[in-house]
Amino acid sequence: MMDKPILEKRFNDKIDVERRVREGSILTRLFIEVQGNNKEIAEKVLENTIFHMLANEDDVDLIYAKFYDIRKDKSQMFFSGVVEVKLLTRDFRTLVNIVMRYGPSAIELIEPYEIRMSMDEMQSLLADVSEIVQAYSSKLLALLKDEERMTVYQRIINPNR
Repeated sequence: MMDKPILEKRFNDKIDVERRVREGSILTRLFIEVQGNNKEIAEKVLENTIFHMLANEDDVDLIYAKFYDIRKDKSQMFFSGVVEVKLLTRDFRTLVNIVMRYGPSAIELIEPYEIRMSMDEMQSLLADVSEIVQAYSSKLLALLKDEERMTVYQRIINPNR
């Protein structure tokens, strides 16, 4: 995959992963990437994302984090770095929420092989996704100038124009 990690940190060594998966938890590997024009800031963003944000999420238990060196892109325009994170989430709904908010560049579901969801669970999951998408849309629209925002609204109302 990549070079050797420059930092490996283990978390929650006493967790019985197999038992937790049997009870409904989802074991996943995420690759979280950062890009920026300043290497030190990119490093701090990755560290903050893992150690202060993801590590403190409710219903999420980190197993390990592997930090890879932040390197300058071949085009010399920006720096890019990746952290590989293995984690357990309480359930699939929690995992989807984490994926929607952290936007990993790659996701590997490890266990279980399959899950069952009730209608209520599916409805809650879809409501979560809709809420997050609406929040992002509102934030993006707020960044636009009035005329740009009107153009977006017109394209939504009349998509064939």
